[in-house]
Amino acid sequence: MTGVVCGAAVAAAALTAPAGAQEKRPDRTTVTPAPAKARLSTGETAELDRGALRVTGPDGKPAGAYAFAEIGGRTEVTPVGRRAPQPTTVLGDRGAGATAGDGSARTAAATAATQRVKIDLVNAYQIGPLIHVWNRSTWQYYDVREEQFDDFGTVDLPPGDYLTIGVYNTWQQPSLLMAKTFTVGAAPMTVTLDAKLTKPTRIATDDASAVRQSAAIWYSLPGGHGIAGFAGGWGNEVRVTPISFSGLTLSVQDTLGRKGSTPNRPSPYRYDLLHRFRDGVPANPVATVRTADLVKTRTTVRAPGAGVSAQFEVWPHTGEDGVMTPGGIPTGGTFTHYLTPGLTYSRLLYQGSQSAWLPDITAGSGPGELPGETFGQAPYTVSGGPNPDSSWFQGTFRLHEDGPTSGANGQYGTEFDAQHTFEITADGQQLGRSGPLQFHEYYELPVGQYATYGIRHTVTRAGTHTRLSPRVTTDWLLSGSVLSKFDRTVLPLLDVGVDVPSLDVRNHAAAGPVAVDVSLRNRGGHSYDPALTSVEYSVDDGATWRTAPVGGDGGASGTATVDVPSTAAFVSLRIAGRDTSGGTVTQTVTRAFAGPAPATALRTGPISVSGVTVNNNRPLVLGTTGVTFPARFVVNTTTGLESATVTLHHGTYDRPDGLLSAPAQCTLRQGTTRYYDCTAMFGLDGGQALGLNKLSGTWTAGALVQGTERSTQFQGPAPAGGITLQRSTALTIAAAPQPITRGATLTVTGKLSGAAWEYGAPAGLAGQKVELQFKMAGSGTTWSTLATGTTDSTGTVVLKRAAWNDGGWRLHYAGDASTAGSYSWVDNVDVR
Repeated sequence: MTGVVCGAAVAAAALTAPAGAQEKRPDRTTVTPAPAKARLSTGETAELDRGALRVTGPDGKPAGAYAFAEIGGRTEVTPVGRRAPQPTTVLGDRGAGATAGDGSARTAAATAATQRVKIDLVNAYQIGPLIHVWNRSTWQYYDVREEQFDDFGTVDLPPGDYLTIGVYNTWQQPSLLMAKTFTVGAAPMTVTLDAKLTKPTRIATDDASAVRQSAAIWYSLPGGHGIAGFAGGWGNEVRVTPISFSGLTLSVQDTLGRKGSTPNRPSPYRYDLLHRFRDGVPANPVATVRTADLVKTRTTVRAPGAGVSAQFEVWPHTGEDGVMTPGGIPTGGTFTHYLTPGLTYSRLLYQGSQSAWLPDITAGSGPGELPGETFGQAPYTVSGGPNPDSSWFQGTFRLHEDGPTSGANGQYGTEFDAQHTFEITADGQQLGRSGPLQFHEYYELPVGQYATYGIRHTVTRAGTHTRLSPRVTTDWLLSGSVLSKFDRTVLPLLDVGVDVPSLDVRNHAAAGPVAVDVSLRNRGGHSYDPALTSVEYSVDDGATWRTAPVGGDGGASGTATVDVPSTAAFVSLRIAGRDTSGGTVTQTVTRAFAGPAPATALRTGPISVSGVTVNNNRPLVLGTTGVTFPARFVVNTTTGLESATVTLHHGTYDRPDGLLSAPAQCTLRQGTTRYYDCTAMFGLDGGQALGLNKLSGTWTAGALVQGTERSTQFQGPAPAGGITLQRSTALTIAAAPQPITRGATLTVTGKLSGAAWEYGAPAGLAGQKVELQFKMAGSGTTWSTLATGTTDSTGTVVLKRAAWNDGGWRLHYAGDASTAGSYSWVDNVDVR
């Protein structure tokens, strides 16, 4: 299987499993090895994780375009659409991280009496093709030796009938997915794939504002022989070759959003559409749908930022293959989701380094509206999810807790930047303690005895979008008598579920009594009856605790009442329970939800941040082209430094409507053991990074700093520091009449406009004061202001003055907090 993917995840289960197998997520009750993972030549990361191939960019940014192949159990990933061809990286059975280079590592099938076949790409002006060949009778696959820096490949084939599929994608060119049949006889031959014969393929709607955000295009071979090709790109045009071929299916999966969307102005709607062209590709491979014929639902995503974009990936279950396509959606608000009827969809939500599986959604067989949903609700707790990993086998613990951002309504989440530690005790004596673990790593400890075991799991979250649950500590107690001597056992741990229904869309609680719904459940299908024993809360990050009264029958669930004071910025929770096997749980969630007061920084251990300056404390004028600027600060800690990040917020830290972040490079100051000088570089432009004129003005700084092994932590608004971002402006001028009679009235017309951060042409600035200035001809003269006017609704200003002397006239706008000042050019007027 070959393909191109842009920031998408491809369900690997579909690559090898029979039809319908991918409808069910992999069974994680059986402990599996950590996913194969490798860094690509472009700096992005590819990994096989839970049955999916996922390609991610550095620092959580969207990835570029990729081709991949799944043949005989090996997975090959090749960056495409770059300025130069890139080598292939192999994951899976050939060993993660091996580089296949130009494809020479692939071994061509050796068969007697073969003929050399050249497969040539013409009229595409692209290099670095990825070409595959199958025998149309046996569906045996043949490796093609592609020429990395040319436009062809070669393969040795015995006589017979064949199908070739070529995938091409070069820098700033359309993606091409080209198919052709041919027959090999008794002589060498050349097969031509002509780009001029390709046609654009897409799914069009009657919504004129909707444009492609991402796409997946792939072939399904006849007889269920797997996926023959996939191509896609972030908003790119995808072209395919029309072909008539019985049993060959072209699937077109399109994700659409509003034209002009940006990370800080995400699309208010999303289309996830699927169409399948059967028995080949028609002459016009464009399918048209009406919005009224689709299934619609409204989805709310809670988050601190209102309108700030999150990545949303959706996978329609087709019964034989699956691809997740990405697109931006708003957080801290609601978006409308349109779906092709008759399919079930899996959904994955990304906010920075935080991801969460959402429950599958099924669109009925006809148009209609599904009930609305809400996700992202705090508190985020540690959960084993539907298939927990932590297990016991013949005297060995194997611990893995990758669900630290799970929430109400079935959300099960992972934090890629999180760090995990485990501690295991037996009858109160420590047996072992892990070092810091990444989200995909396991901790194994042979214990060789039966006792009452204690397991402490601590997860610290460090993503730039993290405001809540930055640290969750769970203490479990379980009896060795419930563990099998011979069989692998999912540990019968108790999971804690929490829901606070009254939180607002930014996960803030109002002052006063707040109902907190708490529930316990056994993992792994165990049936030891759980019972809630206590709920406590803290409004000072755990320095002091208060008991919350719990209503209910004393069983596995209850509703606690937390009295939130008006001075509380955050509320932490500590929940305890037990079950009939003797197992207990105590889970402490630091900053479980936000309170009514402004946010304060979280400090763990001896650490401080000071001296924050952004752009050397100067305003920054932005047009629609990119600029870079520094942010500098000092970290004071004695524990060493693991990482540091600067964040900029438009609005308050905990209620932003714009968010930017950049990692910092820190060096220990010479002659000290505790002071680190840190610099972060921001790169942005007003149109793409911001996208909203209202995001001009003051941005305040925040910091996220982690000490070595996260023994210390600073997270929150910085003590000082920020930047004023101003839209660039332009002034025109036209003075008339010219020439002019001495003493006559000169009419000066100008227009003041601001840079087009929002989609469209530069907009006139209304209600702004503009000065008319004059300088008399001759040396030694200076500019003087003669009149002041106010721009109208279009940004136009008209000023009139008597003209007595030759000289130059200009207009001046002084600027304000959100727009930069500017001058018009000089219009010289001849007075006679």
